[in-house]
Amino acid sequence: MNGREADKLTDALLADCGGLLLHCCCGPCCTSVAERVLRSVKPVLYYYNPNIYPREEYEKRLRELYKVAMHFNLEVIAEPYDENEFISAVKGLEGEREGGARCPVCFELRLYKTALKAKELGLKAFCTTLTVSPHKNAEIINGAGFGIQEKTGVMWIPSDFKKRDGYRRSIELSEELKLYRQNYCGCAFAAGKEI
Repeated sequence: MNGREADKLTDALLADCGGLLLHCCCGPCCTSVAERVLRSVKPVLYYYNPNIYPREEYEKRLRELYKVAMHFNLEVIAEPYDENEFISAVKGLEGEREGGARCPVCFELRLYKTALKAKELGLKAFCTTLTVSPHKNAEIINGAGFGIQEKTGVMWIPSDFKKRDGYRRSIELSEELKLYRQNYCGCAFAAGKEI
């Protein structure tokens, strides 16, 4: 499937999903994704990111997500901060480079909980803003999403939101909304810190 066909599939699934929980890693990544998704369905935004370090950074990113939610008139569900979930999940992978073996485990952790929350809320589908980043591999993220769909029965909406100038648009909207834009993915290991 080429990029244009994949994009059409994303849009078709969004239009037919009937209810979407959109996992959000931060406000800036949510901007252009929310704008695009809203053409088809009004999502509920879900902030579950135990990988973000430290707690102050987690809270700062959540505040920025609330600004985006207000701009688009969307609901946000935020999980309490618990870095131990992430640390347990990636045990033994602390020394991996950014984009290495630790990242798919982190994606799986966050997307699995997103699917479970969608099921709990009675929403039929889940998706993520992660694919808008040029630093995240959409193929790996979509692979995790489809695996979780198999386990939970909640429909995964595959995406590569960086396409169609999604990343560029996220920068424009972030500037327009005066959002804080972080300079690392979130985890202490990617930032070169030890915990």
